[in-house]
Amino acid sequence: MPHVDPALRRETIVIAGYGEETLGYRIRREEGTPNWLVLYTMGGAGRFERTQCPKGSFLIVRPQVLQDYSIGAGASHWEQLWVHVAFTGAFEGYADALVGHAPYRLFLDAPVECERWLHRCVHASSKLHALHAIQGALLEIEIPRSDAAGIHADCLEFIRIHMSEDFGVAEMARAVGLSASRLTAVLRAQSSLSPRELVETERMKVASELLAMTNLPIQNIAARIGLQSPFYFSLRFKKAFGVSPSEYRKLATGGA
Repeated sequence: MPHVDPALRRETIVIAGYGEETLGYRIRREEGTPNWLVLYTMGGAGRFERTQCPKGSFLIVRPQVLQDYSIGAGASHWEQLWVHVAFTGAFEGYADALVGHAPYRLFLDAPVECERWLHRCVHASSKLHALHAIQGALLEIEIPRSDAAGIHADCLEFIRIHMSEDFGVAEMARAVGLSASRLTAVLRAQSSLSPRELVETERMKVASELLAMTNLPIQNIAARIGLQSPFYFSLRFKKAFGVSPSEYRKLATGGA
């Protein structure tokens, strides 16, 4: 079994530091560490596996994957802020969303606020303050648009599957591995809708399809989309489409 520095074991919340490394510096951990690794390049350049880490880049690495890093090609030094952290709950989900399906991911030209948060992490007076700081740095990194599209699609799938149930934003956020606040930011960036607005839009869309394509009674359609009151459903449907459900059905079916 490979040796793991006791300071890097999973139960440790966060360890952070600053380094200015020179030629000859290299770290190689065949099985990584039990924690996430964050490396921010302040100056010079580094290399993580085959990826070059220039100044201003933010690297996040999954737990228990190969870690092989050194001074970058053509560089004489690597000035870095580093953090080993055991993310849990929503923040682990957000870190997972940032990295995607890869073992690690590099973000070029990270927001300057990332460096400020990481400095706070390094100089924090307690592990709790350090954890808050690394979480702040993480939230400065935007999920790539292609990943945001995937999260949007996952939300639509969740809504369709659970449409007849009484669920809230917290349940949907948990299903896609994000906090409710972060899910709101991602969905607004992707679709300009909040989670609640997305749910409402999808419910009304399904209701309109059922009105046009089936003979289901309106109260049954209301129940299908998670609304137990036909009257309340009619109010919301009219707000969305400008006509009542029964009027919409007549228009959609040619009055049949």
